[in-house]
Amino acid sequence: MRNGKNLHKLLIPILLLALTISLSSCKTTSKEYLASIQDWAEAMNALAPPLPAAPEMEPVQFEDHHDGGLWLSYNDYRALERNIIALKEYSKRLEVIIWFYRGEK
Repeated sequence: MRNGKNLHKLLIPILLLALTISLSSCKTTSKEYLASIQDWAEAMNALAPPLPAAPEMEPVQFEDHHDGGLWLSYNDYRALERNIIALKEYSKRLEVIIWFYRGEK
């Protein structure tokens, strides 16, 4: 054994043989595999967050102004503000669902 070279030559086939034997002894039947996949799918469906309902938008009436712009009444401005707030809340709920399926925190 000069500088351990013979040991490496002997150790590599032994480790490869041990790896082959251990991998060939691990065998899963297809029925067990399919059952585990079905269990996993059922668990994911049970944990999945429900899709949020889309918010109902209030109608907003923009009126043409004489100088080429648009004009909103105070009530329409408030309706537009409530629509924006509802859409922001809806987008945050959708982000939570996306994070769930991506596996993010």
